[in-house]
This record gives sequence, C-alpha cells and structure tokens, in this order.
Amino acid sequence: MTLSFRPRLALWSALLSGIVLLIFFAVTAWMVFDNMTEEADFELKAFTMDTVLAARDMEEGGLPQTQLVGTLSAERAEVRLISLSAPDGAMIYEDPNWPAPGEDQKFSRRGWAETRQIDGMTWRVMMRNIKGYRVRMAMNLREIRDEVGHMVKSYLRALPFALVFIGLGAWWVAGRAVKPIQRIIDTAERINPQGLGERVEGVESGDELGRLARVLNRMIDRLELAFRQARRFSADASHELRTPLTVMQGKIEAALQLPDRRPEDNKTLVELLERVGQLRSIIDSLLLLSRSDTGSLTLERGDLDLGDLIADVMEDAEIIAEEKGIEVISEGEERGCRVAGDGRLLRMAVSNLLTNGIKYNIGEGGTVRCVLRCVEGGYEVAVSNTGPAIGAADHERIFERFYRGDPARGAAKPGFGLGLSLSRVIAEVHGGSLDIESSEGGWNCFVLRLPGAEGRGGE
Repeated sequence: MTLSFRPRLALWSALLSGIVLLIFFAVTAWMVFDNMTEEADFELKAFTMDTVLAARDMEEGGLPQTQLVGTLSAERAEVRLISLSAPDGAMIYEDPNWPAPGEDQKFSRRGWAETRQIDGMTWRVMMRNIKGYRVRMAMNLREIRDEVGHMVKSYLRALPFALVFIGLGAWWVAGRAVKPIQRIIDTAERINPQGLGERVEGVESGDELGRLARVLNRMIDRLELAFRQARRFSADASHELRTPLTVMQGKIEAALQLPDRRPEDNKTLVELLERVGQLRSIIDSLLLLSRSDTGSLTLERGDLDLGDLIADVMEDAEIIAEEKGIEVISEGEERGCRVAGDGRLLRMAVSNLLTNGIKYNIGEGGTVRCVLRCVEGGYEVAVSNTGPAIGAADHERIFERFYRGDPARGAAKPGFGLGLSLSRVIAEVHGGSLDIESSEGGWNCFVLRLPGAEGRGGE
C-alpha cells in the first residue's frame, strides 16, 4: 500500500527527528558523563591534598594511621585511599585489595587519572606526587553512572511523546503545504472537453506552487482556445465539404438520367456516385469522431427496444451477406430489451460490427452470428464471424482510426478503418464499451455492452 504525501511526510519527519534526537542525546549524555568525571577528578585532587597534609600531621605525631583512613571514609564513602608512601619510599598505607600501579602509570604533581574496573565496579583512580608523598586514591563512579542512566531512562520515556508531537506538527504543516496542491488536483480532475472553463483558484502565493497554478491556468487557456478552434473547424469543414459533394452527387445523378449514354460512361458515372457516397460517409464519420473528441457530441436519447433495432439492422446485413454467400444468424433475446440511447448512432454501431464481420469472413460460405443477451445491469450484443485470428497485440490497435490490420487478414478489402473506432466511441458515449472478447477456434467475437434502461437492464 502506498501512503499519500501527508502521512509519509509526518512519518519521515518523526523518524528523522527521532534519529537526530537520539544522536543528540547520546552526545549530550557522553558530555554530561565527561563533565561529571572531570568534577570527580577535581574532588580527588582535593582529597589527595588533604590526605598528604594529614599524613604529614601523622608523621609529626598528630594523627594515627587508622584515624587517617577512617576520617577519609567518613567524609566520602565512595572515596577510597589505595596507597600512600612517604618521601623516603616508606609505605604509610596500602589497600591489599588493589593491584600495584603499572609501569605506565605516572605519579605527577598535577595528578594523573584513569578509569578502571575493579571487582565489577567502575573507579576513577587519581595518582599524585605531592612534595615527595605518592598517593593513589579512587572514587566510585556508580553515583555518576546512576545519575546518567536515570537521565537516559527519563529521556527514552519522553521520546515517544516527543515523536508523536513532532509527527502531529509535521501532519499539520503538510496539510497546509498540500492544500494548494489539492486545489490544483481537484481543478485538473474537473477539466474535460465540456469543462475547459475551470481554472485553479485560491493559489496566489509567490512561491513555486503559485507559479505552478499560473502556468496551469495559462496552459488551460491555450487548450480551451485549441478546442474552440477544433470545434469551429469541424463545423466549417463539414459544411464546406458537404455542399460540393451534394452538388457533385446531384450532377452525377442527373447525368445518369440523360439518354444516349455509352455503356462505359454509365459505368464511370456509377463508380463516381459510389465514391461520392463513400466520401460523404467518411466526412460524417470524421465529424462524429471530432465532436466526440471535443465533447460536443449530443445524443437524441429515447427509449429503444434493442431487439427491434438489431432486427432492422439484420435485414440490411443479410442483403450484403447474401451477395457473398455468407449466412447471418440472429440469436438471443428478441423483445423487451430496453435501452436509453440514440437510435441512429446505435444502429450505426451494430451495423459497423455486422459489416466488419461480413467483410472479414474467410472465403465463401462463412457465418456471422449476432447474439443479444441480458447481463447484470444491461445488455450485450456479441457479433462473431468465422475469420482469421486477430493477434493479442492487435486487440486494441484494431480500434484505432484508419488501422487496417495485417494484410494477411484482409487489409486490401474495401473500407477506411473507421468502423470499429466509431462503434467504440458510440458505445462509450452511451456509457457502455466495445471490446474483442476472443479470437480463437476460427471465430472472432466483438462484444458491445450497453446499460439497460432504468429499472429494466439485467432483470
């Protein structure tokens, strides 16, 4: 499942913020621990100095050794004196539970500190040489670690709430950012050949989104102008072409009525009359397709009986098929299949399918079958013929305008490649569809689907 932009932005913001906060707090925790360790070193320096002073008092007889160690332990239970030696090298005190210092450990006046693990506990060990006295003292870092650990736990408990807050903030910001984009999307979805007057409104900012809205509005202006010109061209072209063709048709028909014509002249005139009829048919088809493209195709809807309509078309198809020795069969529902549509256009769509089936039959004696069947929500008109198989790659191409198909299938047959395209357009403007259902077993089957009249389809 693909999430939309708004939740994705909220989730990514929360994720990246969580990573940044974890890194920030890890660095902060380390810095806090380091600062507290430096404070421990400062305290150890003070204690070592106090210990050396006490040792000098002890040597002068002012303080026993046991009181020296006891006084230190009473002051700070986490501080432990490890060893103390006099300037002459004599050991004043040494804790037997601690190892001797290594060769790499230094006794300096300013103090040399290290962190060591002893008996499962972490200690900060300070070694100093003060006026010849060499002292080693350690401080348990458990309190520091506990304090840092408590801070980490408190942060981790608060982190989910912070991420939720960040996610909600990102959701709110994304909502404000997406709002103008959503306006652009809604406007673009409403734009169609009938609604080219739509414009993107409410996005007047000077940023990229405002610029996008202005660019889209200018593009829609150009599209609207182009569609108006296309509509005007269609109307003007149809009028200008029909007039001379009508004149030519009238002149040819008048010439056919003249006496004393030679047989070859008569044949020429008949052929010219057929060509003029074909040109008029092409012009009418192109005009219909052009109106469909520009959204100006209007339907004269009426309550039609699909069975009666098919019966009328079948009469003309049988005449054409009889000349070629092809059998035309009508099956399925006969009456009561009511549809709301334009009778002239639906007759044209069914006639094109039947003519196409007759034209592309195999040789003589083929069969064209027209089946009307009731389906859920409407009706199907299935027109099948015995013809060459149509490859899967051509199942959509055969509905393209002027596409004639593979020569092996009969591309040299008369026609202009507009019949199937026109039938699909008619089906779609009626809320239906036209597809090739199968092309196997020596049969090609085209299915025209139409919604039934309200309350009747699919009963």
